Amino acid sequence: MGLSSNSVIHFTNTLPRLKGILNSGFTIKYCRETYYSKTQCRDLLVPIVSFCDTPFTELNNHIKSYGSYGIGLSKEWAIRNGLNPVLYLDKDSTLSENILKHLYEKIKGTATSIRQLTETDKQAFDVLRYIKNYQGDLIRSGKKTIENYRFSDEREWRYALHSSSKNLLLGTIKKGSTPEQVKEAKNRVNKAIGTEKLRFKPTDISYIIIKNENQRDEVIRTIELANGEEGHNSVKRLTSRIISVEQLLTDF
Repeated sequence: MGLSSNSVIHFTNTLPRLKGILNSGFTIKYCRETYYSKTQCRDLLVPIVSFCDTPFTELNNHIKSYGSYGIGLSKEWAIRNGLNPVLYLDKDSTLSENILKHLYEKIKGTATSIRQLTETDKQAFDVLRYIKNYQGDLIRSGKKTIENYRFSDEREWRYALHSSSKNLLLGTIKKGSTPEQVKEAKNRVNKAIGTEKLRFKPTDISYIIIKNENQRDEVIRTIELANGEEGHNSVKRLTSRIISVEQLLTDF
């Protein structure tokens, strides 16, 4: 088996959230990224949807970290929609130091909207949206859940809201911000892009992951209702591609 999958997978932690994705696509949200180098620490809010490129045999830790519900979409869909693997940076590398020193400096000024940046600065912002630390603490819902988590194991692919979006705001975080201030900043920028979606068709779905086998019928009904006749015609194909976490962890 190869080291990567033929699909990209997005995980979430509740059945209602999975059903929401099946109903109306992915909601794009600003996520906090904290970048470290030898001498610097920078914070940025990035409008993204994240996926992993991981075979079933390696998904156990990912499920523990991000939730027992997921949807896999074909690599063809990912490429067609402009997803790209992230660039992982070790905090002690020269590249990490140079990116934070030169690229981040271009967007930390008074601009609040992507439209206020020069074309060169937009390009710097675009690069920053696709980088991540090689290793660091995993923060979920504002709490550290795993220390020294190796993010590179996720082989993340990322969709970042295109810089041409008229609603795109710069989500920089001031040094020393409290958790409440970070939450307020997230709410402000997320409100601006509230209508933005990343969509797919039933034919783009490779598989659906559920926590318990008894949730299968509920998910099938969701697909049918969300897609009308197309959903009904796709149910037979997708039924065999709905996999429970129990089945995934014991059979693969």
